Amino acid sequence: MATRRITFEGPCNFRDLGGYPTIDGGETRWGRLYRSDSMHTITATDLPVLRELGVRTAIDFRSNFELDQIGIGPLGEVSMTHVHCPTFDMNPNGEAPFVGGSAATFYARMMESGAPAYVAAATAIADADSMPAVFFCMAGKDRTGVFAAMVLGLVGVPDDVIVADYALTHEVLPTIAQRREAREATASMRIRWEDIPDDLKGAHSHVMEELLAMVQERWGGWDGYAKALGFPDDVVASLRAQLVDT
Repeated sequence: MATRRITFEGPCNFRDLGGYPTIDGGETRWGRLYRSDSMHTITATDLPVLRELGVRTAIDFRSNFELDQIGIGPLGEVSMTHVHCPTFDMNPNGEAPFVGGSAATFYARMMESGAPAYVAAATAIADADSMPAVFFCMAGKDRTGVFAAMVLGLVGVPDDVIVADYALTHEVLPTIAQRREAREATASMRIRWEDIPDDLKGAHSHVMEELLAMVQERWGGWDGYAKALGFPDDVVASLRAQLVDT
């Protein structure tokens, strides 16, 4: 039986994007596309599970700073293609460009400024030989959450389901927060976290609802976003063909 959340010793937010209904009566395929928190936490115990899933491609949305500082860990021991698609980079202090007064505003701006990364990621997973694939950032919430919403929206998953998928991350935020606090042990890093908008510290349904409203207002929906930001038509068509059972 297919399972939404897959248990690993390392990643705590690894989820299958299969089994979601589409507006035309289809359903997203199980075992094709996964989302996760940072895969550098994979352990030796996890490797057989990852190999059993048959993951061929790992899309990494972490910044250059994060990749340089943290690396990919034991993920490098698995035979798969690592595709680095940073949606933004950080300054030498590890500070992300958090702008705007809300999480949804930040997400919308990241969708514009990080469009080349999202186009590259979508193009990578649109190749049939790249599947199954996993995409991730650090918490698997923001950069990953936006891409998950984008892909699900492009293949026809309705808004309420996209919102529910985003909110699932909230279940594991205590674990994610503990790991972040251990990693960012200095006072300056803790202060930086305090300056982040409150709604960016969780995975609240209203944040994704606000973002989806922005996508509709600015681009007329996900197809309009894809066209405006330069997604090749064949990439969108391929995503639908590969990820949806009709």
